[in-house]
Amino acid sequence: MLNIKEIAKISNVSPSTVSRVLNNHPHVKEETKRNVLRVIEQFDYVPNLNAVKLKKGRNFLIGIITPLINEISLPYISSFISIANEHSYKTITYTTNYETNGELEGLEALRRKEIDAIVITVRTSNWSEIEHYCKYGPIVALERVDSDLVPSVYLDQYIGYHMALNHLIQKGYRKIGNAFGRMNGLNTIRRIQAYKDVLTENKIPIIEDFTFTEIYSSSDGEKIVNKLLELDERPDAIICANDYVAAGIVSEAKRNGLMIPKDLAVIGFDNHLMSRILDITTIHNPIKQQAENAFILIYEQLEKIPQTPKALHFNLITRKTT
Repeated sequence: MLNIKEIAKISNVSPSTVSRVLNNHPHVKEETKRNVLRVIEQFDYVPNLNAVKLKKGRNFLIGIITPLINEISLPYISSFISIANEHSYKTITYTTNYETNGELEGLEALRRKEIDAIVITVRTSNWSEIEHYCKYGPIVALERVDSDLVPSVYLDQYIGYHMALNHLIQKGYRKIGNAFGRMNGLNTIRRIQAYKDVLTENKIPIIEDFTFTEIYSSSDGEKIVNKLLELDERPDAIICANDYVAAGIVSEAKRNGLMIPKDLAVIGFDNHLMSRILDITTIHNPIKQQAENAFILIYEQLEKIPQTPKALHFNLITRKTT
């Protein structure tokens, strides 16, 4: 099999030019690029990946640590994989099911240099334990971080939830309920704080019976409606942990004869495709851009090339459920 020097000789270019073509470098003349690629195809040249890894000092492999792969996490994971592939990086996913052992598997892979970096969607271990592994490679978090060593692409959920609450209050709703997710997560903690602050500012009573916890899926949303029907007094609006919960609430409410939004206004969160299909008011969470920013932070550290993360913002998407 030919090596890169022989490919360069046949192509009448330097070995560095062949290398730039192989790495899709932008500063190569199109004619030169076509000529080199033609020779590569003619002789069925395959780069020696082990040699590339030794030269670069890395595997071009990034670990993704996530509790589960489901409809909630998949948009982020798929977006991250897509942008990593664009930059010739592959990914490996470590699913933890909220157990520290699964998380440790990914962190230990980083220590053993089996992977070059890690992105964490939701962590289980204490940040102090995760920080120990930062010396082995870049670690970036999606969720809010209580760490000086682990950068985050976190968006403050307080702001998004504040938007949803203000929208409902401006629409005249006063009995506002919540469908919260993981109660020990910082995202939920910030949403709870927004709820308390906004209702207190507007002199609206906080009714504990209107709050539901550990709510994640559309089936959880359906169960909420059945619980609401048992209450003597019901909320006139509810903000959901995500759009799938909102979809479950809207569907089950209609099956039980409730009119949306007259009897119950519903706001989702994230702006997944589901919310658009069912015309659900939601808070747009720029998941794709968060994934891109997470990769940018990793890429900057690995390649030593300055990068500019995108500015991220929540947006209210008003539809027919409010």
